[in-house]
Amino acid sequence: MSKILLICTTSNSVITFRKSLIEALQLAGHKVSVIVFDEINKAEIENRGIEFHCIKGENRSINPFSSLSLKSKYKKLIKSISPDIVFTFMMKPNIFGALGAVKAGVKEIFCMVEGAGDVFANNGVKWKLLRTAVCALYRKAFKNVQKVIFLNNDDKNEFISRKLVRPRQCEIVPGIGVDLERFAQKPIENNNTFLMLTRLIKTKGVIEYCDAARLVKQKYPHAKFYLVGGEGNIKASDIKQYTDDGSVEYCGHTKDVRPYLENCSVFVLPSYYREGLPMSIMEASAVGRAVITTDNVGCRDAVTDGFNGFTVDVKSASAIADKCVYFLENTDKIVEMGNNGRALAQQKFDKNAINEQIMRLIGA
Repeated sequence: MSKILLICTTSNSVITFRKSLIEALQLAGHKVSVIVFDEINKAEIENRGIEFHCIKGENRSINPFSSLSLKSKYKKLIKSISPDIVFTFMMKPNIFGALGAVKAGVKEIFCMVEGAGDVFANNGVKWKLLRTAVCALYRKAFKNVQKVIFLNNDDKNEFISRKLVRPRQCEIVPGIGVDLERFAQKPIENNNTFLMLTRLIKTKGVIEYCDAARLVKQKYPHAKFYLVGGEGNIKASDIKQYTDDGSVEYCGHTKDVRPYLENCSVFVLPSYYREGLPMSIMEASAVGRAVITTDNVGCRDAVTDGFNGFTVDVKSASAIADKCVYFLENTDKIVEMGNNGRALAQQKFDKNAINEQIMRLIGA
């Protein structure tokens, strides 16, 4: 039995994205600890037999002074936990958690890059300066880790080309996996309902989806476009023009996405964010829904154009609208591509197979 420490960002990520892996590790007899930036879900995490630790901080803050102090905080806490294996997720834990683990004397350190994110997607002066600093930190942090796990080839190749990681350190897993029983295939009840499921963030393509809906409804007013997710840097007021004219129905945040996925006929994610491997696409595929997404990092790894959906140009509402019209005019393809999506999920996105792969990689 090993003591395995997962260094994550939010406590919510532990009970959502890490839940399945932690359960697999515990079932194998390992003791699991976590370090996160908040205590919101502390009681639930501890009730699951997970040792909980918190370093108060902001996940998305780019304050250089507070970020650099993280390394010493991680080092001190990791020393007291004394884990056999440290496994980090997301940028700050990957950098400062890995550096702290090295300083604490941990020999088995593994990192998962779940999308390169805004630092590598944006090209303004501020972002270029930040990217230079982040690359230097990644280079230093990854120098002494055993494996760096990526979710797509684009991110792996980007990190190798920038000499942030050595090729022999790199591994790829197809996302964090989907519970294929919980996200079971459901029959399609209608053939005119489109769904976008995301936090309202500009780079997810929310406005492009709304514009596409407006274009489609000019020709097919019976088409329905639902948008589900909590507010981000886009607020409900920012899309009011689309909800007011009936282009889109905004449903707000939900704790259970399944009813929305089961009600739709086609899932849409027009992201131009640097995705890892979008969980929403994997879940939609598992339920048996065709997908329209962008030919973008991460997204194209989840959709084979013409097989389980379509990939379109980024930031193109007209391209999204064209594919929505295609499905409205070729309803047999909705079922065919949905079935292909379910088959792909069974072959590639099964959480049990992915957990086994990850556990082999980290020696657990």
